[in-house]
Amino acid sequence: MNLPFFAKISLIYLLRSIARMVSAVNLIFVAMLIAGAGLPDFHSLARGEIVSLAMLVAMLAGLVIAWWRELPGAILILGGFFVFMASEYATTGDTGISWIFMLFPVSGALFLIYWGLTRK
Repeated sequence: MNLPFFAKISLIYLLRSIARMVSAVNLIFVAMLIAGAGLPDFHSLARGEIVSLAMLVAMLAGLVIAWWRELPGAILILGGFFVFMASEYATTGDTGISWIFMLFPVSGALFLIYWGLTRK
């Protein structure tokens, strides 16, 4: 696609803005989830649940970090998501999680694409 220089820059920054909006939706969703359900009792968690919780924290950290450092944030988001899904499957035999959790890898992929397009 042969776009003028400023049009390319605008599309790249639009991609970053979309990635940031999706990550903000994820952060708001998790904050609402914690506000509604509260934090779990950490002493009563099984090993698989501890791994899932740790990966959720890694994904949340990745969402925040990706606003300034896209590659490390994307790695935390995507890596945390895949380990989270594997842990859920190993623990419950099912990955039946809410559709909103699928926004985590979307934001990670968008940040990764943005990083790849802006690499020097």
